[in-house]
Amino acid sequence: MLRHSMIVLLALAPPAFAQAAGADVVARAAASEYLAAEQGVGLSIGVVRNGKFTSWHFGAIAKGGPAPTADTAYEIGSISKTITSLLLARAVVAGKASLDDYVRKYLDGDWPKLEFDGQPVRLLHLANMTSALPDNLPDLSGIGEDPGRFRMAKAIAAYGEADFLADLQRASPGKRPGEEVAHSNVAAQLMIYVLERVYGVPYEDLLVREIERPPGFTHSAAATGYDAEDNVAAVLPREKFGWRYSTNDMLRYAALQLNEKDPAVALSHRGSWFTLDKKTAVAMNWIATDLPGGGRQLRTSGGTFGFASVIQLYPERRLGIVLMANRSKPTTQGKLSDIADRIVGALAPPPR
Repeated sequence: MLRHSMIVLLALAPPAFAQAAGADVVARAAASEYLAAEQGVGLSIGVVRNGKFTSWHFGAIAKGGPAPTADTAYEIGSISKTITSLLLARAVVAGKASLDDYVRKYLDGDWPKLEFDGQPVRLLHLANMTSALPDNLPDLSGIGEDPGRFRMAKAIAAYGEADFLADLQRASPGKRPGEEVAHSNVAAQLMIYVLERVYGVPYEDLLVREIERPPGFTHSAAATGYDAEDNVAAVLPREKFGWRYSTNDMLRYAALQLNEKDPAVALSHRGSWFTLDKKTAVAMNWIATDLPGGGRQLRTSGGTFGFASVIQLYPERRLGIVLMANRSKPTTQGKLSDIADRIVGALAPPPR
């Protein structure tokens, strides 16, 4: 009788209430399935809809530790590239730079290798993942067995700007920039150095001033990350894709990114590389896809030695979702995207 009454109440409830209740059921079920199937440690899920935040938290911040909260910090990995891209878009809107600028305009000395077949690497190519630059500098593939990636993290921490620029002098695009999409941490790191030249301040100061302080980013205890082999994972330096943010921080960031009345946000979401059917585009470190029935999904994900994360935005629905986990396996980002799709389907099903 109680179950029948609940079904009747949901049927009579306003659609928003019924959708929220349905999303809660889906989130809890999906999280339970994920933690069991992936042998996960902790998981945080956050939704911003029409400016209002909702979050769920499961598992633990470390094995044997307390449950995560909305203020628990996780490494966000490559999601940080969308932050760098937004800062670049703000510089373009302010007239400080152009997406068509040759990258070498912002580097001292001669850089003849930053081109291929007459096509130079431009700022746009750094942001839309078509630079054709190597994926990583330095090349750490020879480190060998490294449980938790502590030796690798130590090498990354010791690798400074001068080392990066010296190695970049010897690097070159593997094909014409602008033609194909390929992951490149080198492009993202180079974009950080370009922004320091454009704004005339260290990137850390720029990040705090422009992104973290205005909406009030804050977090408490940081989660412990675990790698695919279940080892405690090394922490990446903050400036080497080791930025840590909480669910509340990332929901504030998602809300900022949903405001396409901001010309810099709109620019960073504008597609500049397209699939043949034109239904999917690469914007400034966002993958933008047209949805059945109208509207778009913008998505990106991140992975570090011990963390995985996903953010998906639906600007026309005024909806964003963030998922962060403190165990990173090759399948984790895909699993988190699947959970996001299930929750979004409960909150905002596509029109019939």
